[in-house]
Amino acid sequence: MTTMIKEGTVLENNNGNLTVSIARNEACGACAAKDSCGQKSETIIEIFSADDIKKGDRILLESKSSDITKYSMYVYILPVILMILGATLPNLLLKNKGLDLNLLTLLSIVIFMALSFFIVKGIDRKIKDDNVMKVRKI
Repeated sequence: MTTMIKEGTVLENNNGNLTVSIARNEACGACAAKDSCGQKSETIIEIFSADDIKKGDRILLESKSSDITKYSMYVYILPVILMILGATLPNLLLKNKGLDLNLLTLLSIVIFMALSFFIVKGIDRKIKDDNVMKVRKI
């Protein structure tokens, strides 16, 4: 089981709710497209820790690679699958009904995209409760 470890700096501690700045990988510095890339040099995340961590402290964030991969699939693949489903269902179910399929397809895509948003938000709440990432003070 592979573990991902990232180092970060605590920007704020609000009763255990940490705001953490994580620097991008060293690979970004060697990338040929780094000057034109839209990626920021740091990522800001929020995470909970009951440990005695103060603003400015350096921390390590640890998580299983399999968990990160699984949740990334939910965030990136699930909306695409639901949008494709939303685009195909009206064409399969209402093909010869004399209705405006273009409008129905558009509405169906919007509905399925909204559905994927609520599913991902539910998964996000579950992840928050499961404490997928462990925080250790350096």
